Amino acid sequence: MTSRGVDDNLDDIRSNLVEDELPMFDDVPSPAAQRVEPKRIFGLTAGERMILSIIFFIAVSVLSVALLFITNTIVIP
Repeated sequence: MTSRGVDDNLDDIRSNLVEDELPMFDDVPSPAAQRVEPKRIFGLTAGERMILSIIFFIAVSVLSVALLFITNTIVIP
């Protein structure tokens, strides 16, 4: 058998497999067809939420240290 005959046989087998097993996806909408809306949590953008979380973290930290001083858990040397 020549290499040309082997290539033809492999192409025939490949085309038979591909034709038999391809599912149809005609009813699936493409991602471009879906509308993407901007996401906002509590009406804040991502930057505003970041600044708010930093301020909240600093406030909790300061109040925690103040509570430790008040209860004499830590003392200034």
